[in-house]
Amino acid sequence: MEKLTGIVLAGGLSSRMGKDKGLIQYNGSALIEYSINALKPLCSEIIISSNNTDYSKFGYGVVADEYKMTGPIGGLYSALSASDTDDVIMCPCDMPFVTNEIFEQVLNKKGDSSVAVIESMTHKVYPTLGYFHKSCLPIIKQQIVKGQYKLQLLLKELKAQTILIDDTKALLNFNSPEDLL
Repeated sequence: MEKLTGIVLAGGLSSRMGKDKGLIQYNGSALIEYSINALKPLCSEIIISSNNTDYSKFGYGVVADEYKMTGPIGGLYSALSASDTDDVIMCPCDMPFVTNEIFEQVLNKKGDSSVAVIESMTHKVYPTLGYFHKSCLPIIKQQIVKGQYKLQLLLKELKAQTILIDDTKALLNFNSPEDLL
């Protein structure tokens, strides 16, 4: 795998947080910067998936959802479509402890899978954290058109591989103001 695109999903409604999660400051940096920094060492391109143009201040392409109000599946579809590479690693904008080593593990263990996502030791699957190949686009679009926006259904349809990660701190995500304390 020569070229790799990193996608940061920053298009959520942030209803529990009360404001755009990726732009919230945590320890002196915007939350999204932690995800960008985890992807940067591995990626030739970074795309921010968001309908908020404020993200352009980070110096990367911002891709709006082609299919509005579809959740993360719409962000995945639009960013994967815009990617210059066939191989993509994806991360949500609200995981400040995620590391590039996690993505290296995914890439090293995915084998021939077109989709490989993280699973924690407690068997929680993280559908927005992992590897996707551009060949998945027709199935992703098919799910959106059918109104099936749940990523768990998409992963089943794509026969996604799950990769066990035992770094529980790296998998923490921030959803509410209390998480920032």
